[in-house]
Amino acid sequence: MIPDTTHRLVELTVQDSIAVVTLNRPDSLNALSDELLGDLETTLDRIDTHVSCRAIVITGNGRAFCAGADLRQLLGRLDGDAEKILSFVRRAGKVFSRLENSPLPVVAAVHGHAVAGGFELALAADVVIAAEGALLGDGHLRYGVLPGGGGTVRLERKVPANVARRLLLTGDLEPAERFRDWGLIDEIVPAERLLDTALALARRCARRSSLGLAECKRVANAARDLPTAEALEFEFDTFARYSRSHDLREGLTAFHERRAPRFAGR
Repeated sequence: MIPDTTHRLVELTVQDSIAVVTLNRPDSLNALSDELLGDLETTLDRIDTHVSCRAIVITGNGRAFCAGADLRQLLGRLDGDAEKILSFVRRAGKVFSRLENSPLPVVAAVHGHAVAGGFELALAADVVIAAEGALLGDGHLRYGVLPGGGGTVRLERKVPANVARRLLLTGDLEPAERFRDWGLIDEIVPAERLLDTALALARRCARRSSLGLAECKRVANAARDLPTAEALEFEFDTFARYSRSHDLREGLTAFHERRAPRFAGR
């Protein structure tokens, strides 16, 4: 098990086999800075190197999940080297993609506001659980900024295209209930139950084959960019490889013997 660790701007704790990643800039509504992104990368490195972690829950301390990029930090760079702004946006995009492509299930536990980069972070999760009263939205164009962390790409894959366009072009924030209706948010719960609900879902995922989880996510992510026939062939090829795994045999044997499977991730 990973020992509990606290980075300056990101906290990592492990409950059972679940890595709980908590953004920790509450006074700034967990705004994304270079330093926070660096801590988040370090945290993901630690999770990747420890086989005890079977799922990830990401959330935020204080009143908000994440209010997006630290605009004061970006504003201070406008008159300097533009590459510093671009490097920040590239880094954020890479972190979000890393979460999306993680072999582990990723659950976002959203409360307060998830705006701009914070919204893009939630979009990178496999499942989103929200607290009552949460507000979400892209919001970039409200301040003349463009999405750069995947918002224009992922949003239209997660909600109806016309809804995505309106959200992107207006910058409007919407309550969690609307996003549940659109299919982005899985469940809305009272704030005091948010983390427990996210952990319960992550634990259900963690009981499955880690190899099966990783392969399922890999196929689902890749299939979005393939024609249907190619996607179906890719799915079949993946199944063909997986059919030789210990975990498939163990799962079918456990079903036959009417017991819980003992997966080994191989």
